[in-house]
Amino acid sequence: MSGGFFDYNCFKISQFADELEHEIDTNDDTSLDEFGGTIGNGYSEVTLNQLKEAHEIIELAGKLAREVEWLYSGDHGEESFRRVAKTKMGNLKLMKTMNLDD
Repeated sequence: MSGGFFDYNCFKISQFADELEHEIDTNDDTSLDEFGGTIGNGYSEVTLNQLKEAHEIIELAGKLAREVEWLYSGDHGEESFRRVAKTKMGNLKLMKTMNLDD
């Protein structure tokens, strides 16, 4: 198994992104859970769009954290880390153009 330097915490970020994606996907679900409440949160389209953008950023953060974890664990050399991170960080620069206003 790769990684371990940061106790695999990179996967907690990825798990958070996965759980957020599930919540986004079930936002409009009006069926009832085991406690009688609706499964979906019913957030507005504006909020839902911002949640989707947040999800993309968090998902990318998890991927970057994994690359950092592997570097510090000796599973990446500096050159391969920089190559992979540069590609992923390029995606982050594109995300900065996202419109988070109402």
